[in-house]
Amino acid sequence: MTLSNIAHARYIRRGLKLLPQISAAMARIKERRSLPPLNALRAFEAVARSLSFTRAAEELLVTQSAVSRQVKNLEDILGVALLRRKANLELTDEGKRLLPVLTDAFDRIDVVVAGFKRQSKKPPLTMSLPPTFARRLFLPIFPEFQKQHPDLEIRIETPPVNVDFRNSGHDLAIFFGEVDTPPEMIVDLLMSDQMTPLASPALIKEANWPDLGTMLAKAQLLHIRQGNDPWYDWRLFARQTGLTTARVERGLVLETADQAVQSATNGGGVAICDPRLFQEEIAQKRLAPVFEVSVNSGRHYYLVSRAEEIEIPRIAAFRAWVSRHFAGA
Repeated sequence: MTLSNIAHARYIRRGLKLLPQISAAMARIKERRSLPPLNALRAFEAVARSLSFTRAAEELLVTQSAVSRQVKNLEDILGVALLRRKANLELTDEGKRLLPVLTDAFDRIDVVVAGFKRQSKKPPLTMSLPPTFARRLFLPIFPEFQKQHPDLEIRIETPPVNVDFRNSGHDLAIFFGEVDTPPEMIVDLLMSDQMTPLASPALIKEANWPDLGTMLAKAQLLHIRQGNDPWYDWRLFARQTGLTTARVERGLVLETADQAVQSATNGGGVAICDPRLFQEEIAQKRLAPVFEVSVNSGRHYYLVSRAEEIEIPRIAAFRAWVSRHFAGA
């Protein structure tokens, strides 16, 4: 026997061994369930359970006409009427037989799927926030969101500058300043920065400045460094209040608003900050506006997210919550 004949005989024997498996597979194909489309079965079950196309559409988050088409499609496939479309919907005998079977099947699927969801570890909600905003405005109200989402792991970072959100890996970020908005980003305005001169009540009483011009000329000014310009905020304040000749390039330069306010509460000078961030010190009468005047700094607090991710439940929930809290701020 030649080598080719030997190989051919082996091939035939291997094929004969596989015949039972092939026959079983063919039998399974023939026995495969011949079920109507799942969407049609879901539509009928929702309608039959509520006896209302409107309520079924609300439950399935589709239009009433879409539900009606799905049920009619199911009736055409089965070749029987499932509903009597009178003033009030009624189930036919066939509909009454099908409804409990579908409801039981969907309930059992729901139980199993819910078990999978409980077992799966949900990804954490990660965000980056400006440190002063986080400590002063955000963290005091954040427990409300945590109570609404007790199973959600949350990770918060407070870097000194806005993160590179495109590459940072955070779900969300709150930026302070001016934001470049590429098309793939969603930017929600939370709050505009308003600057007011703030000092300790004791210093205000002792100095007794008669007007803004005198305060700018004589007070120890506390500056918060903005980029490479340590005098930016007081210069802007002087310009917007019409005191352009005031010399504000003097005093103590600090890195954060927290540091400036801490110095101000101890009588170290006048800080220029948004008083909404320091309501605790104001309520305790450790800090007060020197004059009832505020100017818009031109900077804002923005919530930044990625357009393709805003429907992710944890991100959508936080966006809705934080936007509601800061609406109109």
